[in-house]
Amino acid sequence: MNLVVDIGNTFIKVAQFEQGNCRNIERFKDQRLFLKYVSSISSAENVIISSVRDVSFTNEVVNLFPESLLLTTKAHLPITNSYETPETLGNDRLANAVSAFTTFPNQNTLTIDVGTCVKFDFINANNEYLGGSISPGLKMRFNALHTLTDNLPLIDDVEINQLIGTDTAGSIQVGVYQGIIAEITNMISQYEKKYDKLNIILTGGDLRRFLDIEMSQKNSIFADEFHTLKGLNTILNYNVQK
Repeated sequence: MNLVVDIGNTFIKVAQFEQGNCRNIERFKDQRLFLKYVSSISSAENVIISSVRDVSFTNEVVNLFPESLLLTTKAHLPITNSYETPETLGNDRLANAVSAFTTFPNQNTLTIDVGTCVKFDFINANNEYLGGSISPGLKMRFNALHTLTDNLPLIDDVEINQLIGTDTAGSIQVGVYQGIIAEITNMISQYEKKYDKLNIILTGGDLRRFLDIEMSQKNSIFADEFHTLKGLNTILNYNVQK
């Protein structure tokens, strides 16, 4: 059994994989509950830890699994990483690229991750990760509108499938949600003009809010809530084989 620990900005996700299939996944916001949970796991043969949080907490997790693989730029990859500053590349973006390669090898594939940030990551038909883009996600946009103004309220949820906000809260909800839709639609269109036979994968913590939106004129969009975790599992298996 492989254990995949993804320590993100908002959630800590722990997934168990058997023969490439995700058998169980747990999500935590509370670090103490997470540590209690993973401390009880003793059956993992191989463990990978991916973290975007502070070094002290990351090391605390690594100490629980001394033989684990901590994902860094030194890890072996089944793809070519052509990112100009690999030391600044987020592990989630790298995992998304590897997962895209595993799902569609030797094909142009764009991953769109709608979570804390909206991230686009592209891997070409030569299995080269080229990079992509990062912009604020839903909650970050809501927080910015509230924090950087004097009178706009803080919105903590979004109304979908609306075009016109009939009050201030509704206007913010529509503006943020439809703004992300417009961003995704426009970015897909630009990629489709440049790359033939483009695969598109949608993932991320806010995936459910965008499942029913048609955002591509040419290609189908494949939704996969476990996309990042699958990429981490692939990296783990690749390094174990190495």
